[in-house]
Amino acid sequence: MTRPSASATLYGDKAELLREIQREMADEKGFEPGNAEVIAELMAYYNKHER
Repeated sequence: MTRPSASATLYGDKAELLREIQREMADEKGFEPGNAEVIAELMAYYNKHER
């Protein structure tokens, strides 16, 4: 069965913020996470703190 998927394209300040978050995560993890991993962690943080 096909799993749902979603994509997003960020520009300007939003793209730079994602890259900044990605660099900080890379410093913590010791490797550069992909965009999907960064977004997944941001969503997990949101679910934990906003719901």
